[in-house]
Amino acid sequence: MLKQFITLALLSSSLGLVAFAQSEGSIQGTLASDFQQPVQIEADREFLDLRADLFRVEGNVIITQGSLIIQADRLEIEGFGNEQGDAERFIATGSPATYEQTIELGMRVTASADKITYNATERLLTLDGNAELMQSGNSVRASRISYDLEKQQITALRGTEDGQRVRTRLQPRDPNDTSNQGNNE
Repeated sequence: MLKQFITLALLSSSLGLVAFAQSEGSIQGTLASDFQQPVQIEADREFLDLRADLFRVEGNVIITQGSLIIQADRLEIEGFGNEQGDAERFIATGSPATYEQTIELGMRVTASADKITYNATERLLTLDGNAELMQSGNSVRASRISYDLEKQQITALRGTEDGQRVRTRLQPRDPNDTSNQGNNE
């Protein structure tokens, strides 16, 4: 049961960026093969409290599954003991905590923040503190970035200090790329 929980938790704790590769609700490409790979967790310490529904690993935390790599100083998984057996919140902290995964051949998504929280119940990914989300040379930097997986919406907010702004960098499209012709988005 615990092994199943940890596998489910870590599959879900891919921190929600799976939605980048979703097409009408189905996972495609490299991500699908990642989820068929074993989950490996390395850390200096591990703590499990069954009564409090808390699983925590600390110290040089590295989680891998296929092309997925999560690095953090600490990872907590809260609420895994609910009736559905699904974890409710995954919290990775670090200086920074990082996530990277190949979502399709040649396309890598990376994210970093002081704190990365994935709320499985609400299907919401939140990057707090020095947050950055990058894909194919495009990036969003902000104090806080929230990604609603259901609605496929990203919200970026500046910090409260003077001069803090949301910064977005978009790469020009390759004029030789015909994969988006006919799409008027």
